[in-house]
Amino acid sequence: MTASALHDRLQFDVENGQVLDEDRRYVLLRADVLMGIFESLSEGAAEDALMAFRDSVNRYGSASVRAYANPANADPAPLLASVAAGAASLGWGRWHFEWDETTCRLRVFNSPFARAHRAQGEACAPIVGMLSAVCSHIWQVPVLVSESDCFACRSHASSPQEEAVCTFEATRQPPI
Repeated sequence: MTASALHDRLQFDVENGQVLDEDRRYVLLRADVLMGIFESLSEGAAEDALMAFRDSVNRYGSASVRAYANPANADPAPLLASVAAGAASLGWGRWHFEWDETTCRLRVFNSPFARAHRAQGEACAPIVGMLSAVCSHIWQVPVLVSESDCFACRSHASSPQEEAVCTFEATRQPPI
């Protein structure tokens, strides 16, 4: 894969109404429109929908991870840098990874999901899904990913002056 930024590689095929990175199609929509879906659902249904969103991003985001990955390079740093750059290109916030052999910590600054979420509760399920896809690809074993702090859960989350920061942790699970 080339080192070009995702936003530079996106092809805006207006004639056919699509945005592509090679064969991966993207959809641009406002974060409040997307997160507004969860506002109209009951609490249990909203939680189920967020978990389905997480799982879908994990499943289909794996294709992007494979596209970013260089199998000749066992060092995860280039992949993590590509994922962080791709997240920024897509408006998923600014991602900062800290990594060791068993744990990957991610801080996301300006998460669009947390910033647009109107309910009190974790909002960044898609980021959990992508972190799971990334770490399971790197470690080649199952991972456990959790959001340890979500900006949307704080009472001041609606403050436009405060930067929305969310933190996540992925841990390597023993092979089954």
